[in-house]
Amino acid sequence: MSAPVLVALFTFIDGLTQGIYGTIFNLMLRTGGLPTSAVGNITSSNLWGAAFIGLFFGLVAEKYEKKTLLIMTQLLSIFFGTYRIFATSSTILGITSFFHGGFSAATATIMSTILVMKTSSENRARFLGLNLSAGMFTGVIANVVGGLLGDAFGFRIVLLFSSLSRILALYPILKLDATSSSANEESDEAPSIASFSKIFKIRDSKEVKTILYYFLSNVNVGLGAGLFVVFGNVIFYDLFHMSATVIGLILAFAQLATSLGAMFSYKIGRKFGDMNVLIFSYVFVPILIVLLSFTREPITFTSVYILRFAVMNMVGPLLSSVVFSHIPMNIVSSINGVNNFLNNVSRALSAVLFSVLTKFENGYTLIFIISSIFYFLNAYVMIRLRKHLGE
Repeated sequence: MSAPVLVALFTFIDGLTQGIYGTIFNLMLRTGGLPTSAVGNITSSNLWGAAFIGLFFGLVAEKYEKKTLLIMTQLLSIFFGTYRIFATSSTILGITSFFHGGFSAATATIMSTILVMKTSSENRARFLGLNLSAGMFTGVIANVVGGLLGDAFGFRIVLLFSSLSRILALYPILKLDATSSSANEESDEAPSIASFSKIFKIRDSKEVKTILYYFLSNVNVGLGAGLFVVFGNVIFYDLFHMSATVIGLILAFAQLATSLGAMFSYKIGRKFGDMNVLIFSYVFVPILIVLLSFTREPITFTSVYILRFAVMNMVGPLLSSVVFSHIPMNIVSSINGVNNFLNNVSRALSAVLFSVLTKFENGYTLIFIISSIFYFLNAYVMIRLRKHLGE
């Protein structure tokens, strides 16, 4: 199997097991008596780990053998993910969540770097879309299965089973050829943190601005998404007191819509232009979030939530393809690492803000309004990026 297919297979296996785990972990904490603010702080710890550990591995990924790093980060992620299921104090939960998020992000960062290096500008959007579609499709299954099994057998047993099952994802890693392809030979030149410094040594103003807009976009999305996307299961539980099964079905529909959209996003991009599709999506999304601020009827709220999730996430491969086609390939790993760092820091900060806002009576209304502001700012950044690339 080719490297992009093996990456997609890894995404499918690990995404399925991680998805089941993610669907019910916060619900286990919430139904176990932890207040929403405490769940927010634990999620924030997970994201801080993803930011700093993910950045570290993004910077060293080219110095060391990628397959060895992938095996190590995957096993450590499984260990801490399993350990925190049985943690009895908020402190231990915070520490284990930090490392679980960190090593999970490290694996994802290295995998995404390999995918970019193993594709060309002509087929990159298609394979990035395939990988996202695989991730979202597994999310569909995982959300349904996670909710059903959680209600049937108890959260802790299902969490343990799903965490340990991630060992199966080592198979595509072991089969993967993680060396750079000849088509992208130039991407193999810069090792370690030295490649990070090359970001600051770029003299081409167009490349510098492209990278800057990419970072600004992800910071705004991270701030907006961190306020409510990572807490989707908790929000439905708090607002409508839904069961894990119903919440899993809702999240599954959202990811199914995204999966279908991601499969054809590159075709839509070719027909209407990648940047045009991105700008339309990024303007439409905050409008939907504003609607969520004032909607408390379950069916309407759920429908708008699913539509917002699908429209926002299905176009992700287009943005990655546009940006990576306009920057030097030898800094892709570092750009990936820094970008994931900024995104996770933004989400971690928003998770802390989420913990504060949920203490207010109208907390969720404030959360959605503030989140929409960040998404509107992201739309403005995309408009500036289109103008910049057209110059």
